[in-house]
Order: sequence, then C-alpha cells, then structure tokens
Amino acid sequence: MRVALAAWAEARLYVAAAYIITTAVVNRLEPPPDFTPVSDGLLAWDGRWYEAIATGGYADTADPALRFFPLWPVLGRAASWIPGIGAGVALVIMANAAALAAGVLMHRLVVSETGDQRLARRAVRLLALAPPSFVLVLAYSEALYLTLALSMFLLGRRHRWWTAAAVGYLAGLTRPVGALLAVPAAVMAWPERSQRRVGALAAVVAPPAGAATFCLWAQGALGDAFAPLDRQRELRGDLVEPVSRLVRGAWRGAHGDTGELLHFLAAVVLIALAVVAARRLSRAMALYAVISLALLLAAENLNSLERYALSAFPLVIAAAVVSRHRRLDRWIVGAAGAGMVCLTTLAFHGVYVP
Repeated sequence: MRVALAAWAEARLYVAAAYIITTAVVNRLEPPPDFTPVSDGLLAWDGRWYEAIATGGYADTADPALRFFPLWPVLGRAASWIPGIGAGVALVIMANAAALAAGVLMHRLVVSETGDQRLARRAVRLLALAPPSFVLVLAYSEALYLTLALSMFLLGRRHRWWTAAAVGYLAGLTRPVGALLAVPAAVMAWPERSQRRVGALAAVVAPPAGAATFCLWAQGALGDAFAPLDRQRELRGDLVEPVSRLVRGAWRGAHGDTGELLHFLAAVVLIALAVVAARRLSRAMALYAVISLALLLAAENLNSLERYALSAFPLVIAAAVVSRHRRLDRWIVGAAGAGMVCLTTLAFHGVYVP
C-alpha cells in the first residue's frame, strides 16, 4: 500500500499540474476555442459518455454509447443513489479508488511472479506514471479493468478458480478486450488436477461469457446482438494486417501527420516490450501481452493506442524489467512523469484523443 499510494499521489499531482496549465492557456485564448475538454475536468472525453450512460442508459442500436461496455456505468448509477453524489462524481471517486487498488495488486502479482521487491516497486510506479496512465485519474473504466485483470491473474496463480471465474466475468462486462483473459486463464488452468478442472474451465469461459452477456442484452433490449461490436468497429475501423498498417502509419507520420507518427513510435516501443515480456515473463503473461497488442495494432484507427495498451499490463512489467538497467533506472520514471504532464495537457486541450 505504501508503494502504491506514493505513486498514486504523484500521478494526481501531475494531472493537476496539466489541468492548471491548460486552464491558464485556454482562458487567455482569443477567440476562445470551440472544443476544450478541460472544461469537463476529470469527466473529460469518455468520462462524459460513461456519465450519460449511467444516467440515461443506451438509446437504440445506432447509439454510439453502445461501444462502452456496461459494468462501469452500472456501478456509477448504483453509487449515484448515495445522497449528494451524482453519477459523474461517483465515477471519478471509484476510478481513483480502483487505480490505487490496481497499484497494490500489481505489486502483489510481480512479487508472486518474480519474487523481486524492487522490480515490483518499479512496475507500480510505471503503471501509475506512464504517460497514458492519466486516464486512471479520469472517470474511465481502465482502472476497474486493470483491477479485475490483475485480480484474475493472482487468483489463477493461487488456483482459486471459481473466484477467478467471477472476476473474469466482470472483466468481460467492463471492456470488450476482457474476453482475451480467457487465453492466460487457459494457460494457467491447463496443468490443473482433475478435481479442480471444473472451476478452472469456468475461469476460462467466464471472460468471453461476460462480453457475450452484453451482446445478449442488446439482442433482447434492442433487437441486435452485434450492435456493441458494430459501434466498436465504427470507431476503430475494420481489422487490418498490422505490419502494413504500421508501415502506412510511418509513411503518414513522415509526411506531417503528427498523430500517426506518435502512434507509430508508441507501437515500436510496445512491440519491443512484448518481446521482453515473451522472454522474461510467464507464458500466461506473455501470451496475454502479445495477443492484446496484436489486436490493438490490427485496427485501422490507432487513436488511443497508448491508453488501450495499459490493459495489457504485462507490457508495463516488461518496461520495469527493461528499466532495471542502471542507466535507464536513473531517468525513466522521471521521464514518464514528464510525459504524463505533456500528454495530459494535450488531451485537456483536445489535441490528443485518450
């Protein structure tokens, strides 16, 4: 808790600094910009979508809000019943509480995986301070998903399969990528003894079942089971071959598209971290990281790539392994914090899409 709380507090200071910087600049612009996410505070960008779903639900099959899976706004709606707390405030409070829990769980998992306390502390700090981790301060679902995914890995390592199944089911209801947790669950469950195989099988099936539950609800309530997936496709585009997509991104970046250049450079770093994860981490973690990254890079629209990569948390652990090198250890965490301030400022300005 001490390690997680220190990094958690530091990240919130960085986001506060970015908010102050952005507000000071925006208030002096003439004419004022048409779009300033900073005016929404910690409900900026997707936070407003989650708040709207929590208060009004999903409208119809054409509603873009269907791309957001339901567990997070459902929790916001439930917490809003507390007197004096609206759905937006509830989402912000819960997101920050879940971010702290994710830090604690990351420390426990890395120690369980490697037995290295120093590596665990570094992983916790990188999880909290990586540039895209500013979304863990906003009313996004990432913090909840990370908490559930880390919990499922820990429970799987301890052979607590029925609890892992419950957690995996909730992860599948939180984000569409939650279904990918079936892969590491299958790897961890494979050598299980016969008397525990039913629970282990339940843990494998549960994450896709959580995602399927939302689709079944969409079929019953809206008449289209594939509406949530179709709204996702409208945002991210069809699946494409990832290598050629990265080549196109590099070409566009070299010809002045700064967004594509940023995503291309981030993809190169993430691929390198996936290689490290494959070589240094357990098979379950490595497969989860590689499959998650392959899916991210196979999208036509790479917006929010950096944020989505947080869900593949073994990449963060791989970054901690790399930064163990003496030269990197001196500056990488500080550089991450500076990058967080910069990226948060760009997001509050509306330049970067988190």
